[in-house]
Amino acid sequence: MNIRAFTLNEIGGRKNLEDAILPKRYLPQDIPLFIVCDGVGGSSFGEVASDIATRCYYNVLATAVVDSEQAFKNKLDEALASFQQQAHDYILVHPAAATTSTTLALLLFSQHNAYIAWCGDSKIYQLRNGIPVYKSKDHSLVATLVAQGVITEKEALVHPQRNVITRSLSTHTHPSDITYTVLSDIREDDWFLLCTDGLMEQFTEDHFATILFPYNPVSNYSEVIDALCRNNTKDNYSMHLLHINSLKKKVAAKSRLFPVLLLLLLIAGGWYAYQRSSGNQHTQISSPMKPDTSKSIMMIHPQKKEAVQQDSVAEQPGKPH
Repeated sequence: MNIRAFTLNEIGGRKNLEDAILPKRYLPQDIPLFIVCDGVGGSSFGEVASDIATRCYYNVLATAVVDSEQAFKNKLDEALASFQQQAHDYILVHPAAATTSTTLALLLFSQHNAYIAWCGDSKIYQLRNGIPVYKSKDHSLVATLVAQGVITEKEALVHPQRNVITRSLSTHTHPSDITYTVLSDIREDDWFLLCTDGLMEQFTEDHFATILFPYNPVSNYSEVIDALCRNNTKDNYSMHLLHINSLKKKVAAKSRLFPVLLLLLLIAGGWYAYQRSSGNQHTQISSPMKPDTSKSIMMIHPQKKEAVQQDSVAEQPGKPH
């Protein structure tokens, strides 16, 4: 799978940056694993939680063999345990951080599937032709009210309690608090977006079609979206915006060149062997036949042959002449 990635991890209107992302910069040879976390608590401890979470989940998932939903869940549980252990160790030294936590949005591409997981209100989208074909459901108060039909989605955007979340990663989080699924319908030219809620202050769903469709291969979408958010967003804003260039990973130029060189060497070797074989056959046909040495020795003149026979008889003892 060939992916073009655009990232943002900006402070926005906050005094400190509590968002964290990994990788900071995605390269084609990297594991296609992307994580966005938004620290909760309104203090420096929020950025500690988001930093620990991104590192723990990245370290576990980057080295994992994920070929099924169950394998993915097992690794999510392992990463949560690692996060909770490291968070616990930090809290022992900094007791004031006891209530700190973070959101999570995670995506791993494996075997042409997208394995996604989230906790809190950091979002995950799959877009096709500028339209969401998949959208994660926030673990938040307004999302619950929307699901219950109490308010509409538009009302949720301006609701006074829109920042209240009902789940997050902490030392008390249960594995079942993390929602996960597998997306198998992935096509070329699809987009995936993982982002904190701060990004959605300005880069709303209404902008998806106007900014992302049609895809422009020379456009720097990080700069485009940053220009939209900078000086306008009150919160931190972070994202991984991923474009699926192709479902087959591009082969490096050196990898393509090796089979060609090997084929040329085989052809040259075959031609050389053919030439040697043809040369040997030509030499044997054109060179004169060697004489039959055994017959040549026995070829004696007839007159001399009779004399030799007579001498032989004369020399035989016991026979009368």
